[in-house]
Amino acid sequence: VEGLLHMIGQAQRDLLIISPYFVPGQDMKQAFASALARGVKIRVLTNSLASNDAPVAHVGYARHREDLLAMGVGLYELRSEQAGLGSAFGSAGGSTPGESRSMLHSKVLVMDGRLLVVGSMNLDLRSQLQNTEIALLIRSDELCQVAARQIEIAMNKGAWRVEQRDGRLVWRAPQDSGLKDSTTEPDASAGLRLLLRLFGPFAPDRLL
Repeated sequence: VEGLLHMIGQAQRDLLIISPYFVPGQDMKQAFASALARGVKIRVLTNSLASNDAPVAHVGYARHREDLLAMGVGLYELRSEQAGLGSAFGSAGGSTPGESRSMLHSKVLVMDGRLLVVGSMNLDLRSQLQNTEIALLIRSDELCQVAARQIEIAMNKGAWRVEQRDGRLVWRAPQDSGLKDSTTEPDASAGLRLLLRLFGPFAPDRLL
């Protein structure tokens, strides 16, 4: 993760990021802020509350969500139900015909269309401070194009785009999904949302 922070400091044009568990610490938020100030476009695809297999980890992301949006980071959250959308970045479980239960698992970063990072680390404090992680740094325009194309499809057709409107969060429905925009965590039960709201404040970022 320290290496990724250094890489982000070298970005000049754009960053495409997949991080299933996304809990940015202060160092990462500062790296994003500096990159955005240089005109770098940053978009992050992470799990939604409904697609996350560790909902408590979503709390660490959710408490930074409004700050990230205010900074100018584009946030996308994977739909928990994928209707006929194949993705190289997720995994699927049992489903009804035409639908697959999905969650993000791969960790990917594409920088300026020329550097690709694939590895085991999430952009979270556990990966930065506690876990032992590994990553490949690949310099390949061709592989970057392939990865970027797949990430774009996942973001546009398989994910909610999170925006801030009039002081509240809005989840914009994926393209051609036939779904309506939402003002609450999509596809997640009221009970789960309430549980995390009650217990989330007691879970420190570094443990999520």
